[in-house]
Amino acid sequence: MDMGLESLYVFTMLGGVAAGAYAFETGLRRRREGGRPWLVPLVVVILFAAGIVAAATHVHSIPRAIQSVVGGTVNFGSGMIREVLVAGCFMVLAAIDLVVTFVRKDSPYGLRVAGAVVGVVCMVMMGVAYTDVYGIAVWCDAPATILAFLAGDLAMGLALFAVLGSEGYDGAVLRIVSFVVNAALAVGLVLEAVAFSNEGFDPASQIAALVIAPIASAALVALSPRIANKRAVAVAICVAAIVGVGISRYAFYATCTVA
Repeated sequence: MDMGLESLYVFTMLGGVAAGAYAFETGLRRRREGGRPWLVPLVVVILFAAGIVAAATHVHSIPRAIQSVVGGTVNFGSGMIREVLVAGCFMVLAAIDLVVTFVRKDSPYGLRVAGAVVGVVCMVMMGVAYTDVYGIAVWCDAPATILAFLAGDLAMGLALFAVLGSEGYDGAVLRIVSFVVNAALAVGLVLEAVAFSNEGFDPASQIAALVIAPIASAALVALSPRIANKRAVAVAICVAAIVGVGISRYAFYATCTVA
C-alpha cells in the first residue's frame, strides 16, 4: 500500500471509530453524568482530528486544494469530496459539543443528536466514496464496500464507547446492539470476501477479520455476564473489533496497488 492510501486508511480507521463512538454515546446515553462527562467527546475529537490530519497528507498541496475550491474546479459530485465536507461538519459539531461539555458539564441533547446524525452520514460516505473509483472492481462493489465500512465503524465505535463509558456489557440493551452490529459486520465481511474472490484476490484477510472481529467479539459479549472483570472484557472486545476491522480495511486498500 502506498503512502497516499495509508493516509486514507488511517483516516477511515480513526475517523470511523470516533464517529461510531459518538453515535452510540448519543443513542445509548441521553445525559452525560459522572466526574468526566467530557471524556467521550474529548476522545472523539482527538481521534477524528488525527484522522483528518492523516487524510490531509493525501492532498499533496493544501494551497493548491484550496485554490481548486475557490476557483470552482472541484467536482462536488465526487464521493470523496462529499466525504470531506461531511467530515468537516462532524468535526465542527463534535468540537462545539466538547467545549460546551467542558463548560457546562453536559451539552444540549439536540446538538449531540445533530452531531450523531452527521457522524453516521460520515461513516456511510467513507464507504460510498470508493464505489465511484472506477477501475478497482473490489471497491466498486457497493453493497460490500458500504456495509463493511459502516458496520466496521459502528462495531469499533460501540466497543470504544463500552470502554470509555465504564458500563461494560452488563446492560442487556448494549449486548443486543452489539450482537446486531457484529452480525451486520459479519455480512459485510462475507460480501467483501466474495468480492475479493470474484476479482482474483485472496480473501484470507477478510476471513481472518471475520473471525477476529464479529465472531470473537460476539462470543465475548455473550460470555461477559459470567466474567467478573468487566473492564477487561470490554477492552478485549474493543481490541478485537479494531484489529479485525483494521486487517480487513488494510486488505481493501491493498487491492488498489495490486490491481
